[in-house]
Amino acid sequence: MLRDRDAIEKNYRDQLTALVDKDFDKLANLLTPGFTRTHINGQTRTKQEWMSQLEHGELVYHGFEFLDTKITIDGTTATVVGKVICDATLYGEHRSWPLQIRQTFLKSGRQWLASRSVINLW
Repeated sequence: MLRDRDAIEKNYRDQLTALVDKDFDKLANLLTPGFTRTHINGQTRTKQEWMSQLEHGELVYHGFEFLDTKITIDGTTATVVGKVICDATLYGEHRSWPLQIRQTFLKSGRQWLASRSVINLW
C-alpha cells in the first residue's frame, strides 16, 4: 500500500493524466462528490459542471510538464501545490499555460480524494 504522501501525489498526477487521456470516469473517481474547481478566470464550478465542460470539449488538455510539487499533510487533510506547464485549448484558445494548481485532499478510509482545486497563472 502506498504511503499517504505517495498516494496523494499519485492521485494528483493521475488526475492530470486522465485529463489528457479524456478518461473522465477515472478522473471522477479521484475526486470527492462535493469537489469544486476554480478556473484561472476565477469561476468556480462543481464537479458535475466541470466534468460537463470537459465532456463537451470546452476545456481540452493535451499535455502537462511537471515542474514542482509540494505536499503538506495535516491528519486527514492534505494540500498539494504544483506548478506545471499545461498544453491546452481552453475555451478555444490553444497555448501553453504556466499553471499553479492548489488542491485540497481529504482522506476517506484509506483513500485520498481531491475535494477542491484552485488554478492560477504564475
